[in-house]
Amino acid sequence: MAIARALRQLGAVALAAATITTLGGLDAGPTLTYNPKHYQNNDPQWEVLNSTKIVADTAKGEYKATFPAALAARQGSVMKISGFILPLETTSRSAHFMLVRRNTGCPFCPPNAPTEAVEIFSRQPVRYTGEEIVVTGKLKLVPSSDQGLFFQLTDTDVVSPQS
Repeated sequence: MAIARALRQLGAVALAAATITTLGGLDAGPTLTYNPKHYQNNDPQWEVLNSTKIVADTAKGEYKATFPAALAARQGSVMKISGFILPLETTSRSAHFMLVRRNTGCPFCPPNAPTEAVEIFSRQPVRYTGEEIVVTGKLKLVPSSDQGLFFQLTDTDVVSPQS
């Protein structure tokens, strides 16, 4: 009897939690998804970005990047890269987000390295998805950062899938 009562109470708590999270048609935040077939992107551009050397400057509380000459020469040029959205805001659409190599919805995947994240400034808000997307934008290299973000794409458009 005690077990049955505990299960009924637990069910009521779960129902209340589900009700609270779906109230009022509000713009629900992004729902992180995990597709076991899509956990790491192997776009060759990630290897180019991974060739950047990162060191910590503990005295200044920031990280410094040394970009290889071939990457530094691409500063300001258009870059096309694919990866996964890492939302920075709690809305379902945003023009500012991170594009990362590994799907952050995967509980078993290793975390992304600092050279496996690109800060995106999109021309239009993009709907969050757990699937891979392809973007194009103007490459900006950031040589020092207190947040560990060294690559930005500005004036970015989503090429695939369309949002």
